[in-house]
Amino acid sequence: MADSDGEESCWPPGAAAASSHGGGDGARLSGVSREIYDRLRAAGNQEALSDTFFDRLLEDHYERLPSSYYVDLDVNKAEDVLLHRRILAECADPDNRPVFHARFLRYLQDDKPTLVGSAPNENGNCGGSLASNLSNDEFERMMEGLSLGPRKGVDEAISARERDTKIHLLHEIIFSSNDKPKLLSQLATLVCDLGLNICEAHVFTTTDGLCLGVFVVDGWETEETDGLLQQLKETAKRNATLSDLTTSASERIIQLQEKIGDSEFNRDLLQIKENIAPGSYVDLYRGTYLDVDVEIKYLRTEHVNDNSKVEFLQEIMILRSVNHENVVRFYGACTKQQYLIVTEYVAGGNLYDFLHKQKNSLELSLILRIAIGTSKGMDHLHQNDIIHRDLKSANLLVGDGQVVKISDFSVARQRSREGDMTAETGTYRWMAPEVINHKSYDHKADVFSFAIVLWELVTLKVPYENMTPLQAALTVRQGLRLAIPLSVHPRLSKLIQRCWGENPHTRPVFSEITTELEDILQTFQVASRSKGSHRHTKQKIQMKSQ
Repeated sequence: MADSDGEESCWPPGAAAASSHGGGDGARLSGVSREIYDRLRAAGNQEALSDTFFDRLLEDHYERLPSSYYVDLDVNKAEDVLLHRRILAECADPDNRPVFHARFLRYLQDDKPTLVGSAPNENGNCGGSLASNLSNDEFERMMEGLSLGPRKGVDEAISARERDTKIHLLHEIIFSSNDKPKLLSQLATLVCDLGLNICEAHVFTTTDGLCLGVFVVDGWETEETDGLLQQLKETAKRNATLSDLTTSASERIIQLQEKIGDSEFNRDLLQIKENIAPGSYVDLYRGTYLDVDVEIKYLRTEHVNDNSKVEFLQEIMILRSVNHENVVRFYGACTKQQYLIVTEYVAGGNLYDFLHKQKNSLELSLILRIAIGTSKGMDHLHQNDIIHRDLKSANLLVGDGQVVKISDFSVARQRSREGDMTAETGTYRWMAPEVINHKSYDHKADVFSFAIVLWELVTLKVPYENMTPLQAALTVRQGLRLAIPLSVHPRLSKLIQRCWGENPHTRPVFSEITTELEDILQTFQVASRSKGSHRHTKQKIQMKSQ
């Protein structure tokens, strides 16, 4: 997941980062890592108490996983961190993949019958109406309320209340294998094939290309999980949609190379000049190709591996399939001795930097021209079934005459080939709620991100500037939005609100957005000319009277 805010993603807010980097006593930890560490030691966990470098092991675990892992992990379940770490360690051996783990969690009360074995809906849930979750203590009290005593006559208790209430057992299934497209939907299919209902689903991708999936399910009728594990493994083996769960990145590279064909160009004609943006994994250079100014995205040699190759090849496949004034132009790529992508060089830099160099607010006409260019470029992408997945001001380049060029397609995907997206991808401050919540999403996630860009244009501010990226994500998850100044044109304000609506289906498509923006611009220009003409006439009358 891209998150280039330049801020440390730690939670809870206000947690101070440790200044020491030595081992022992959790000196390296901060935020939620520190809280997990302290809880484990307070609980008497032997691993946390006996291993001098346990804090380093804990920090390494967090560094492998995306920032969303901080958001979704319940700090009251500190032991889960160790379990997840052990599962990922087991999965590191390809011979062990896929790895399944299952455990009983608690009892669940459902006031309506649950639908089992149904197909997953758009949220990955197989169906069912979950009224409330019961802890073991709550279950004990409910049983006592039925005058049956704690944990006594459970079957009789359920039978006595089955007209109004049904008691389910809640289990957790943890899965790990190498990461692959559409993994979440395939796992949901696996779970539903067993007649289980998905109450929660979270899938995280590690920096080394593994995935960690956590599913909370009901529908397994006993606390023991040996049979559940056996069925999971057997179903995974015979299910055709899951037969390629261990497909290697090298196989994916071959598939992409076949789709892309020849994108090589004459490397001798490329002249590389200065480094314009050094990064952790890629460097951006300015150069020339056939006497045209170009930008060269170069993957550092030490970071060339199967996963980085897959990402580069996917970006090449996207870039060579589009051609639009408001999308950065693709000139070619190298994927043999070196991994680099050559696109047009846009001298004005990115929109984020452009906005934060302004001392005064932008003229409405300029705001609208930039917004229209962005909307037209995004409409072209969506018409070609491409979802950008990381639309933000830093990925919009400003060319001559403030012509906007959409750039950075490293996480973009072909919607028609990949189906609905499920992986959390993008940058938290611009990310749609359905992406943050690990729900299935489509091109409307880009529309939400566009709303944040519009807000940047009218405010010249950083979205959620007083929050960390994770705090911003939690704010959006709770349904809160940025404040739109009252001075913003009312139609533009209304458009922003429509674009960042909670329900993706009610957000407009980019063709509608472009039409609305162009109409606002035309109305504004007519009004401006009318005012100008009125002022000119008034000046003439004043001159004659003098």
